[in-house]
Amino acid sequence: MIEYFTALVISYTLQDHAVYTTAWFESEKHCQTVMQRDLAQPLYNHILELYGKDIMMHCTVSNKVSKPALKPKPRPVK
Repeated sequence: MIEYFTALVISYTLQDHAVYTTAWFESEKHCQTVMQRDLAQPLYNHILELYGKDIMMHCTVSNKVSKPALKPKPRPVK
């Protein structure tokens, strides 16, 4: 299975400017695990308290391969 680098993005507005905070992972599964276990939630909650409700957190899959698919070995020639 091919895996792609995936970014956990927290986006919010700071003085009318869009801000994007990013943490990179080797797979979408790793990023989703962070979200499911609420590991980034303290940072999200702190930004929410400081700057209001215009905030979002999500995983974005890139087009850069982090782990290529395993290719089977060729069959031996008899």
